[in-house]
Amino acid sequence: MNWEKHGIDISKIRGGKGFCPKCHDSRKNRNDRELSVDIDRGLFNCHHCGFKGSAVEYEKKREYVKPLPRLEKVGEKALKFFESRGISNNTLLRMNVTEAVEWMPQFDKEATCICFNYYRGDDLVNIKFRGPDKSFKLAKDAELVFYNLNALEGEQTAVIVEGEIDCLSMYEAGIYNAVSVPNGASKGNQRLEYLDNCWDAFKSISRVVLATDNDEAGQSLKEELARRLGRERCWLVDFPDDCKDANDVLLKHGKAALALMVENARMYPLEGEATLDELYPIVQDYFLNGYPEGVKTGISSFDELLTFAPGQLTMVTGIPGSGKDEYVNLLTTRLSESSGWVWGIYGFEEPPEITVTKLLEKRTGLAFSHRKNPDHRMSVARFEEATAFVDRHYKFIRTTDINATMDGIIEKAKELVTRYGVNGIVISPWNYIEQNKEYGQSETEYTGKCLIKLITFLQRYGVHCFLIAHPRKLNKNKDSKKYEVPTLYDISGSAHFFNMTHNGISVYRDFETNVTDIYVQKVKWSWLGKIGFCSFHYETMTRQYIPI
Repeated sequence: MNWEKHGIDISKIRGGKGFCPKCHDSRKNRNDRELSVDIDRGLFNCHHCGFKGSAVEYEKKREYVKPLPRLEKVGEKALKFFESRGISNNTLLRMNVTEAVEWMPQFDKEATCICFNYYRGDDLVNIKFRGPDKSFKLAKDAELVFYNLNALEGEQTAVIVEGEIDCLSMYEAGIYNAVSVPNGASKGNQRLEYLDNCWDAFKSISRVVLATDNDEAGQSLKEELARRLGRERCWLVDFPDDCKDANDVLLKHGKAALALMVENARMYPLEGEATLDELYPIVQDYFLNGYPEGVKTGISSFDELLTFAPGQLTMVTGIPGSGKDEYVNLLTTRLSESSGWVWGIYGFEEPPEITVTKLLEKRTGLAFSHRKNPDHRMSVARFEEATAFVDRHYKFIRTTDINATMDGIIEKAKELVTRYGVNGIVISPWNYIEQNKEYGQSETEYTGKCLIKLITFLQRYGVHCFLIAHPRKLNKNKDSKKYEVPTLYDISGSAHFFNMTHNGISVYRDFETNVTDIYVQKVKWSWLGKIGFCSFHYETMTRQYIPI
């Protein structure tokens, strides 16, 4: 964040409020904090003079800082700590564990810390410092990678655990191809930046044993790792009932038991098989806590009608020019803001650079270019912040460079999931997808086959899809002289677009009033929404949807 270039003294921010560099000196009451500051997002706004913007400096390629080596051997106190965890000094030496005096933010002072050194080849790329009372920090601005990454070189099997001590425990048990994640697990959205950074190391790995912690957060991490790495090459360990992680097994049952646990890892359930042992915990959770809630966009009027879940297909239709793509841009932006979703974009009718400009408008609420009122245009600061947001949450496919059949789209989508962890894809529009019909196959049969392939992929990889499709030629109402609201049955090609989709949306814009009605015409799972409509005023100068 570059606050200095805007004249903002970040050290004087209190409770999200600070002094405006533009108008504070002219204020009668110098104690007023008129500047609202969002430090995490880098945004600021003065409620007195209107001074606002972003302190984000956008870089297309992130620059990492390599930490200074900490080479001091671990002291007696640390040796006793590791001994209590079943870790020998020989393992510490082999794994380059060291010690240092480091400033720890949890205590606001220096403390003696254990150093877990992260290497990529011969380069030290990160350090995790473990201080007193289970305090942790990673080196500032360093690259996130797997701990013990070099152990995967030349291996066909990898073991993934959740912490460095679990990795050391595996080494004690003679399992030398174990790595651990650098920042643990969480119950919410899993963003595996370290997997992105280490993807090449897993290209030759044919078997991945997942041994993350046996708790809710660890299970969530396990599922996301399997989704990204491919369930077909993942194996699961079964922890003893009295153990939650690898170090527990080492301490309570010994090295041989830990090695045997990894050796006896089981494959993911047979494809197509759903055993009651597997289903019971899920069904029980539904019984006790209700069906899982869908992801909301934050658009209150729309959220009352429809929320979104992984593994589903949402069809979107509407009269040409009514704003189908624009409204989907709004939905994907809001889902990224609310839940961190990452999207893969297949735009057949416009190049990616144009789509980017429209997404920037949805992120900022302002126009990309000057249309009428100069105040409608986003500032340079807002442009930079929004561009960084789009870079984090969108991956664009040049549709001219891929196999544009449904099979080709799905194969590329699998790559997007494994490489970037995308949560959703947008395909626009259906009629640009190349048809590869078999001899004698009808369009209805072909459409059904394609949709089955798409939905199977979505469910297997936990991805949501917005599929935009044009309706066939529509007639105007004789009295109003306006087009009727199209339905999913009006999409050219097949009734399968209604019958097989999970959710259906029709976008209808009245060009005389500039009111856009969003009709939710199908919701397969009732707990995720209901049939109905909500209305927006479409602001043509900024391409924004203002709820009515």
